[in-house]
Amino acid sequence: MMKLLLIFAATLTVVLSGSVDPSLTKGVDLGLNTVAILELPQIVGQLETNQALQTLFGDAKVATLVATLKGLTSAAQAPFVSIAASLGLEIEQYWISNVILVKGLTLEKLDTLSKTPGEFILRKQHIVTIDHIRSGREEISNNLTVQNPQWGVAKIRAPEAWNLTTGENAVVGFIDTGVNIGHVALSDGYAGAWMDPYYNTPTPTDVQGHGSFIAGIVVVRANGIGVAPGAQYIACRGMNNQGSGTEAALIQCAEFMVTATPRPQVVPNAWGGASGAWFEPIISAWRSAGIIPLFAIGNSGPNCGTISAPGSHASVIGAAATSDTDAVATFSSRGPGAGGVLKPDFAAPGSNILSAGTGAGNYVTMSGNGAGPHTDGVYGREISPQHGFVKFE
Repeated sequence: MMKLLLIFAATLTVVLSGSVDPSLTKGVDLGLNTVAILELPQIVGQLETNQALQTLFGDAKVATLVATLKGLTSAAQAPFVSIAASLGLEIEQYWISNVILVKGLTLEKLDTLSKTPGEFILRKQHIVTIDHIRSGREEISNNLTVQNPQWGVAKIRAPEAWNLTTGENAVVGFIDTGVNIGHVALSDGYAGAWMDPYYNTPTPTDVQGHGSFIAGIVVVRANGIGVAPGAQYIACRGMNNQGSGTEAALIQCAEFMVTATPRPQVVPNAWGGASGAWFEPIISAWRSAGIIPLFAIGNSGPNCGTISAPGSHASVIGAAATSDTDAVATFSSRGPGAGGVLKPDFAAPGSNILSAGTGAGNYVTMSGNGAGPHTDGVYGREISPQHGFVKFE
């Protein structure tokens, strides 16, 4: 009997004191890691059962959503904030996902923090990358005559919808390597909201070029490139100049999309690689705020089961890439998605796509980065307020 009680007590202690990812412990011990994510139980379920929240709409709903998330996460995180302060650790608290970024860890401080009562896990933060390019880049002179509209825009029959709307009054949010606001075809669509967790630039920039390419397919106003050339955009640099992004930066960008003015109705994403459900709370918050989450499914085809997260999740719209013959591109990832869910949801042009470059007026051709923004551009047209709102269930 005494032995059973000791086993029960030991089990209870482990549960109450949380857990530490062994790879984090090893990294801290070797001096390779001083930063970690402290992940607490998510509170999405409390939002889904909040009847008062479900009766609200528009700005009132978003304001209540943000206040509720901040209140719940602040209360849950308070004991850990106190312990971290006593250890001299620097922290960043987030509300769209119930996590804390912890900086300045040593093995001793990690051990002390891990003994805080409560259910949690201390782990390395996830790192994602932009969807890699599957062909070379072709620089096209600003003075060169190009096809108008581009083949992808024509293939999805976007020009037929332009008589009704080109996306006027719709706002698209980009989380990528940035946007080249100095490009002649991207400057007019900028709606004035920008965040840069990496370099703190006051206005949008893009050294890497991936983000400008993605944005161009949606909103560029020249050479028949943009699917929704009347839409406006906001942006947050979720990936650095090398094309990789930290979980912390992505969470900051995700929060920015909810609180920015103007707030976007759709956020296309062309990045992934971190497995697991860590982005699910963010997706749920976006959907509660009326933001459509759209992800390219990746460029790791042609084998089955190659979709990268978060594009593999059932709660997002996942887009595969096609060629000009309407065939799925050989490089495009294939389903199924997480848990066997049917993916992709859509397929759209993603091979040999022309879009904006990093110069003042240059254009580039790429394969592997067009499917998501072509799909997003369609949503950008459809969510134009005077023409109705597409609701994603």
